[in-house]
Amino acid sequence: MDNSASVGINSSKAGDHRAVGIACRLDSPAALKIVQIITDFLLERKEKIFFETRISSKFIRHFAKNLGDMTSSNTKFLISVGGDGTVLRVVQNLSKKDPPPILGVNLGSVGFLDESESDPDALKADLEKIFKGEYSLEKAVRLGTTIGNHKLPLALNEVLIISSKPSKVLYANIKIDGSYFTSSYLDGLIISTHIGSTAYALSAGGCLLDPRLNGLEIVPLNPFAGTGVFRPLIVPSFAEIEINLQRPRLNGLVIVDGQTEYKVSPQVKIRIRCSENNIYFIRFKEQVSGYFDKVRNKILFSRKLADDSLEN
Repeated sequence: MDNSASVGINSSKAGDHRAVGIACRLDSPAALKIVQIITDFLLERKEKIFFETRISSKFIRHFAKNLGDMTSSNTKFLISVGGDGTVLRVVQNLSKKDPPPILGVNLGSVGFLDESESDPDALKADLEKIFKGEYSLEKAVRLGTTIGNHKLPLALNEVLIISSKPSKVLYANIKIDGSYFTSSYLDGLIISTHIGSTAYALSAGGCLLDPRLNGLEIVPLNPFAGTGVFRPLIVPSFAEIEINLQRPRLNGLVIVDGQTEYKVSPQVKIRIRCSENNIYFIRFKEQVSGYFDKVRNKILFSRKLADDSLEN
């Protein structure tokens, strides 16, 4: 399996004194309970622990560490307890460079980004797999966005561009690698990674991106039919997408992973491209089967038919 070589987990390596990071929802008693179970398990193994600063007072205060200070040089891996929203918050606050790989623990929501469930026995078994090296790492690209000369936080899912006035539509000019693509009246645009293609982009009419494709997706929100046919477009991960909002006196909002938003004035260039700083997720299944299992079970809600149930 493709494990610790690429980002250096090496959890069971003798002399590795790095910590295991823990982050969670602060408003969920269930999440705090799971963190206590994880804490007891790790302390029993004599593992060093970093709690994200905002939860440390509920556990061991002097084990606190800011998410932005957790890197693979001091943190073996980071456990995120909650759901997809928790993972997005954690990823946005981690160091851009050299972040530790993430194990997501789902608390009962969709949890597409999560790998483990909150059942204590199953979770402990998953942690044991990691310490034994029985895991793989999924590389996830992140989007870097620049408004003029201002750099925004990296996006794991998507960058959303909408009007600052809900009753007003944007008029957007779009270029791909400097070449004019189209202009359109629309409610907004979603620029999505393969991870984000299972989220807002899919709800807006985009397609699922197989993670092996290394592509990005541009999804229009309610484009005005009078400006021509504008359907979702898939571009390679090395492409630069440039967007220019052209309605005078109508500002736009650029929203990164639903976490933070920034105002953009008309005619100010918005540039989006893949960052060189990737995020890694701990997985226990091979990439292809694990991805399609999640798509089928958590998004399509369909069942895998047994071979003997199929009719000729």
